[in-house]
Amino acid sequence: MNRPMVMERLRPIDRTVIVRAALGYLVVAVIATVLVAVANSMPGVRNVYGRGLGSIVDDLGVVGGWCRFDCGWYIGIARDGYSYVPGQQSNVAFFPIYPLLARGVNGVINDVPLSLIIVSWISGFSAIVAFAAWCSGRLDRRIATWAVASLLLYPYGFYLLGAGYGDGLFLALVVCTFLLLERNQLVLASVFGALAGATRSIGIVVFISLVLVLIDRRGGMPARESGSGGLARIGIPAAISLRVLRARDSVLLIALLGPIGWSLFLDDRFGDGFAYVTVQEAWVQKQGPRTWLKVELFSQILHGAPPDYWVGRLIQAFLILVLLSLLPLVAKKLGPGYAAYSAGVLLLAALGTKDFQSMGRYALAAFPVFALVGIELSSRRRLGVIVLIAGAVFLGAGAFGFGRGWYLS
Repeated sequence: MNRPMVMERLRPIDRTVIVRAALGYLVVAVIATVLVAVANSMPGVRNVYGRGLGSIVDDLGVVGGWCRFDCGWYIGIARDGYSYVPGQQSNVAFFPIYPLLARGVNGVINDVPLSLIIVSWISGFSAIVAFAAWCSGRLDRRIATWAVASLLLYPYGFYLLGAGYGDGLFLALVVCTFLLLERNQLVLASVFGALAGATRSIGIVVFISLVLVLIDRRGGMPARESGSGGLARIGIPAAISLRVLRARDSVLLIALLGPIGWSLFLDDRFGDGFAYVTVQEAWVQKQGPRTWLKVELFSQILHGAPPDYWVGRLIQAFLILVLLSLLPLVAKKLGPGYAAYSAGVLLLAALGTKDFQSMGRYALAAFPVFALVGIELSSRRRLGVIVLIAGAVFLGAGAFGFGRGWYLS
């Protein structure tokens, strides 16, 4: 399958794919929540909530296992707002839209941890449905269903199923951003892009990718001739023509208001507009060659760190390399704009961590790669079934481990 001709009319959104995605999410989310509840109720569970919040999370009972680790930071933001002490771990590292939505839900149910979990459920459901809509606009029903299954059964997909993290919300917002762009709803796309940029620290990637996808849709990124060498093989377009842009496209600048607004708030409140970057030093992740080259990770391994420290991190590093290797196919089959977006998401996240920790869940944002996986698996059904079954097994194990308090971030 090659990508559609430039400006080819998108398919109507397939309701059958949407219904399958919605039902699939509900089934998987219920199973994952049962696994988390069982894990959380067993003896020896590690109640790791952070910030001394264990007592209020324990009151959640069966769903309390969904609130682990960074969930504690979000509880503090939703309940008490932001604080920042230079040189110390502070909650300015976490962008505001997810905890603000939880604060709104808390105004109704008066339970902050449960509010975060509810927002995560709604966000995860919305992300899967939006992804199904995006896929059905360019893929036939069978292939789109494979793509949705590839995302839903991704081993780190439990972060879409109720975990008290903002990854599901970001994915929902960013997929809607591109879905609206492709339907020529530029203002709404920009608004969703701004919200996505106030949910994760990659707002600039979203904005640049919006522009690139728009240029590609208008024929400004023609493919190279098949015999033109290595650049053609990796999907680099022959040119990027800005002439296809129009004055009214400037509304896309609205998408920058999310990260800009967050920086203005931090500058006004704490005197550091990039406090969310500065504070990473407190997690030993100061931006620079030491972090980019993973000196901390390799130092720990060389000094005899136990396998439970480095095995998971190296698995996540390998996973990212696999996803990056798929980007040429993303460029060829879904467009160079989506390949650029996926590359930005994966590379910025990889550079920003000292040891590849959390890369598994950050990869969820690279939704075009999951569409590509669905395309490839749909033509290799036996392999596809094996991959999805393996994904489901690891997804269930991940949900159970998260409920036990294992650090699987």
